[in-house]
Amino acid sequence: MRILHTADWHLGIDFHKLSLIEDQHFFMKQLKEIVLEENIDVVIVAGDVYDTSLATKEAIALYDEIMQMLCIELKKKVIVIAGNHDSATRLSVLSGLLSGMGLYVVGSLTEKVKGIEIDDCIFYPIPYFHLEQVRKAYDIDVKTQEEAFTCICNDILAHADHSKHLIGIAHTFLADASVCESDRFANVGGSDLVSSKVFDGFSYVAMGHLHRRQYAGNHVWYSGSPLPYSFSEANMKKGVLIYDSETDAVYERDMEPLHHLIVKKGKYEELKESMKMEAADEKAYVKIEVEDFPVSFEMMEYFRQGYPNLLHLSGKVLHQEDSNITIDIKDLETISDIDLVKQFFKDYY
Repeated sequence: MRILHTADWHLGIDFHKLSLIEDQHFFMKQLKEIVLEENIDVVIVAGDVYDTSLATKEAIALYDEIMQMLCIELKKKVIVIAGNHDSATRLSVLSGLLSGMGLYVVGSLTEKVKGIEIDDCIFYPIPYFHLEQVRKAYDIDVKTQEEAFTCICNDILAHADHSKHLIGIAHTFLADASVCESDRFANVGGSDLVSSKVFDGFSYVAMGHLHRRQYAGNHVWYSGSPLPYSFSEANMKKGVLIYDSETDAVYERDMEPLHHLIVKKGKYEELKESMKMEAADEKAYVKIEVEDFPVSFEMMEYFRQGYPNLLHLSGKVLHQEDSNITIDIKDLETISDIDLVKQFFKDYY
């Protein structure tokens, strides 16, 4: 069986106040091509279908179009779980009826995780949950996300048919994973961190929540978001993952964004010269960082002559030599929540 793993669509998201619905329609077309080219049997969407719990009508219409394309037109099985951005209740409306059409949607963790058997695989969808839901479903007192996942996975493995390939689906932040700027709700220093070791015993685990495509250890993979959602992802390859249960191999399939992201950084005169010399990608979304001057409205208008889709312009901060910000993004991966708050007050006051 060939399984396509995707996640973190964030349908309806804005990028610097610009709607990405058109870009997400472009993603849908590429998704269809990959499903056909790779002879996919099952598509996994590992959470964060929507960007907000109150999704826009355009986002809902696009989700409906994608699922009709996959389930009705292409006749593929699709398994969807809710992420932390989704409304679990809204996402799973009519899930009992939809399963008859090959669309399995799991919104809330209201009972012990059950398997979905398809050919030689059994899929175990674990939606985004709160600890109290695990306490009620499993009648056990868990105090951390890792304890909760350990409880869930131990129960799955104790009752599973191990002659089949066991496929886990989850939406959480693993301890050794790398974050992006657009992972704006990822807790990077507290009890929400989970070790990939809790998934020992699974053939493949399709993970959602973080936007960087990456291997997280112990047969656990993040597909990442199919589109870049911050300028920090400008040079990252985006797409989907494919797992082949016959060979136990994992493949990457890249996707092209409708609008590439470009970050230009340098001194003002260098940036002006660069704009005159190069052939600009007029469709690209652009960010410019001026190193030696504060920005102005006139500067923005000047650069938009060469970069029509200039979305962000930053420059030298006045009195920058007096600033004393002592934490960068790498520190956030190790610092605890309380120490982060303490450092904020120390820096600010």
